[in-house]
Amino acid sequence: MRLTRLFEQPYTESTTIEGDLHQDEFVNLLAKHKALLLRSDNDESPYNVNDFARIIQTLNLEEYEYIGGAAPRRIIPTDIPDVTVYTANEAPPDQLIPFHHELAQVKTPPQFIFFYCDLPSETGGETALIDSTLVYRFVNENFPEFMEKLKKYGYV
Repeated sequence: MRLTRLFEQPYTESTTIEGDLHQDEFVNLLAKHKALLLRSDNDESPYNVNDFARIIQTLNLEEYEYIGGAAPRRIIPTDIPDVTVYTANEAPPDQLIPFHHELAQVKTPPQFIFFYCDLPSETGGETALIDSTLVYRFVNENFPEFMEKLKKYGYV
């Protein structure tokens, strides 16, 4: 498995991970780098949805019950038990999706989100991510009155 750290500029070279990526290693890497791109060792044989679900199953993370999302989604069937894979968004292709900030509107958002690409777009096709800690810091420093309102109503 090749791993690329996404929030570093320029992107660092890929690192090869032998065998399975284990939970403690994954959590440490994600805490350090914020976002990771996982790819098959073999470009001729990319991961399929079952490979993707198997990686998630191997990490043995606590499953998050998906309730309250704003985007239209559907479940992608897999052969891996106890792993649910959803489409990222079923909006029409002409609709802009500014960035993924999963379930920011709920009190307990998921600790981790994963994206799987089955068929890359011929043009565009970006999955924009944003570092929530940077958003929080920006808003807290630049709009303290707004942050106080969020705190007052229990959103922060």
